[in-house]
Amino acid sequence: MAQQFDYPRTETQLREIQDKLYQHSKEDYDAGGRPAFKGLLEIMSAEATIITAIHNIKSNHGSETPGVDSKTMRKDYLYKPFPWVIKDIQNAFRRYEPQKIRRVYIDKPEKAEKRPLGIPTIRDRIVQECMRLVLEPIFEAQFFGHSYGFRPMREAPMALERINFITHTTGYHWVVEGDISKCFDCIDHSILLKRLYHMGVKDRRVLQIIKAMLKAGIMGECEVNEDGTPQGGLISPLLANIYLDIMDEWVSTPEIKCKKRPRKKCSFVAEVKGKR
Repeated sequence: MAQQFDYPRTETQLREIQDKLYQHSKEDYDAGGRPAFKGLLEIMSAEATIITAIHNIKSNHGSETPGVDSKTMRKDYLYKPFPWVIKDIQNAFRRYEPQKIRRVYIDKPEKAEKRPLGIPTIRDRIVQECMRLVLEPIFEAQFFGHSYGFRPMREAPMALERINFITHTTGYHWVVEGDISKCFDCIDHSILLKRLYHMGVKDRRVLQIIKAMLKAGIMGECEVNEDGTPQGGLISPLLANIYLDIMDEWVSTPEIKCKKRPRKKCSFVAEVKGKR
C-alpha cells in the first residue's frame, strides 16, 4: 500500500515528514521489499518546502550564477514579494517546462581536459531542490551502506578509512580503483525512471517532471537531451546515485551471500563514486 503524508505547513513539519519518509523506506527495505510513496508532488510544492529550498540555494555561492535567462537568486527572487515567489514556483510544478541548460566548462585538476557543467536557471534550480528535499530520504534509506559519493554527511576520507579497516581485519590487501568515464553524460533516461519507480516513487507526476528535466535541451548543443543528467544540476548527484545503485547491488551481492557461509572469508566494498 502506497504511503501518503500530510501537507507540510512549516519547515519543522517538513523535517518531520523527511524523517517519516526515511523511516518507512528503511522499514520496507529491511523487510525485504521496496517502499511505495504517492502524493509527493504536494509535499514538494508546499510553501514550507519552497522556503527551505530557497534558503539552501542562497547559501551556495553558485546562487548568483545565472542560467540562460540571466536571472539570479538575489535580484529575481529574494528581492521579489514573498507571495509572488511562492506562486511562481508552485506554477512551475503545475505546468513544468524546464528552460534550456547553460553549458560551461571548468578545469580538471592536473588534466588538460575540461569538465562540462550544465547550469539550469534559478527557477529550475529551486524546483530541483524542492524535489531533492523530498526524494533524498526515500533513497538514502535504501542505498548501499558503504557507498560514500555525493551523499549527505559522507565524504571520500570515510571510504579510505573503511578500506584501511578492511585491510587490517580481513587479510585482503588488494584495492581496485576505477573511474566511470563521463558517467553523468551516459545515464539512460528510461532505466533511471524505471529505477525511481522500483525504489518507491509511485507518484507519476513526479516522474514526468524528472523526465522533463532530463530532456531539457542544452544551449548551443541540442534541443532535446537524449542521454545523461547535467552535471551541475542540484538533483543530478542524487539521480546518478539512484542509477548506480544497480551496480552497488551487484558489487555487494557476494558479501551478502558469504554471510550465509561463515567459513568463507569475505569483506565489504567501499565505493567512493566521487569522480563521476
